[in-house]
Amino acid sequence: MTRIWHQSFTDLSRMPLYRRTLEQHAVRVMGDRGSVAVHGLRPGTYGDDFTPIDAIKYRYLEALNEDQVCEAALAAEREGFDAVAIGCFFDPALRAARSLVDIPVVSLAETCMLVACSYGRRFAVVTLCGDESVNLDDLCEQYGLRRRLAGIVAMDPPIDEYTLEAEGDATAPVAEGFERACARAFDLGAEVIVPGDGVLNEFLYRQGTSAVGGATVMDSMAVLFTYADMLARLHATAAMGVSRRQMYLKPPADMLRFGREVAGRRDLSESDFSGAGEG
Repeated sequence: MTRIWHQSFTDLSRMPLYRRTLEQHAVRVMGDRGSVAVHGLRPGTYGDDFTPIDAIKYRYLEALNEDQVCEAALAAEREGFDAVAIGCFFDPALRAARSLVDIPVVSLAETCMLVACSYGRRFAVVTLCGDESVNLDDLCEQYGLRRRLAGIVAMDPPIDEYTLEAEGDATAPVAEGFERACARAFDLGAEVIVPGDGVLNEFLYRQGTSAVGGATVMDSMAVLFTYADMLARLHATAAMGVSRRQMYLKPPADMLRFGREVAGRRDLSESDFSGAGEG
């Protein structure tokens, strides 16, 4: 059975509904093939006065949090996990994490964009706000998929992650905003809609949204878990691993150890991260 370390870029101690949904969703997706352990950044990472989506607009703050993703990848490999699944559409620290560990590391934007190409000629990504849209446009260019991208459409009005903790009647405005965004994406030629935020995807999962206007609405988190499982199985059965030729060069152990000591890093365990073992 495959063991996947899921790593959110949010503080899951602040988002209990999202955490529970992730756990239930993972069980449904993985079945008897494996399990997903849900983790977020360290409790208190974003404080009480701002949301994750506000904080990571600032590159230095984003870089500080990316360091936690690298530490999570190292912890996952030490603790016997078979793959790491980064549950954030900014793909934070994806390149760095892949360079550090031998188990597969996947993330939402790269994974979903690649898989979307198998479901339609052109895809669109729906984001929470304009700031997310700019980052995803850059990633699409980096991944060489611009010709398959119909567009990136932000929710209007914009929302944040905590808004997506809504239940009951409070969900209606968000669902309607998503449908309006899809309509704009269709005008751009989209055939596949990718919910471009992990928290948005789990909101739509709770709503049972799988298609709008005849277009496939991707279950981004299901795709992420399944892709991580596939790469873990290929790693185990076909000895396939990430290339160490150029992009993902792995530092020698003594160099890595020295660098971490100079930077004041210490090994973290599952209990250091939010979400692990909570509830």
